[in-house]
Amino acid sequence: MLQLSSPPKLVIFDCDGVLVDSEKIYIRILHQMMQSFGAPLSFQQCWEMFVGKTSRDVNDYLKEQGLTAPDTWTQDFHEQANVAMGQEAQPVEGVKQVVEQLVNAGIPICVGSNGHPKTVRLSLEVTGLLPFFGDNVFTATDVGVPKPAPDLFLHGAKMAGISPEHCVVIEDSATGLKAAANAGMRSFVYSPENIPTPTNLFGAHPFQSMATLPDLLGLVPA
Repeated sequence: MLQLSSPPKLVIFDCDGVLVDSEKIYIRILHQMMQSFGAPLSFQQCWEMFVGKTSRDVNDYLKEQGLTAPDTWTQDFHEQANVAMGQEAQPVEGVKQVVEQLVNAGIPICVGSNGHPKTVRLSLEVTGLLPFFGDNVFTATDVGVPKPAPDLFLHGAKMAGISPEHCVVIEDSATGLKAAANAGMRSFVYSPENIPTPTNLFGAHPFQSMATLPDLLGLVPA
């Protein structure tokens, strides 16, 4: 497993599944909706197909399958997700300590998510992580194109004044890992035992516990 010889100058975190243990909430709601649209998907298949993806990807799938959904389905999804997040969202185990250690070490951090801006900020607020990031929470809406395009991560780096080669991305989906590779950034993929590891890691190095991440990032224990 790769261990950096020196800490990065910027760490970019995906939100869902990396900072906030929210993927299972989103996929549960999406799976229920997909079943109501007639999609023959199991929860596992829904997870593998749509983690890290956008509503456009869901619409493309529905079109390919000859299925239709109400025009308001994305609005309905976000409304249900926001309610569930407010009630159920928890930080990923150990990630708060990682973020605190980075902040204490003076290493800039930001969020780069494909999620809806309001939902991303809500999930960070509910889990107590938002104060660590402040205004450095960026979504695909800010750049007009979602991951796997590199634009979102490059935007985060530009806002911090850090060149891509000095950035590290923490992701959990193939979509995000591809975006990091496209941006010329190193990446680590959070892959706990109970979550499927992306088939294509795009050069990323997997780790199973947030407790190991500071060492991987080359941080010296305080």
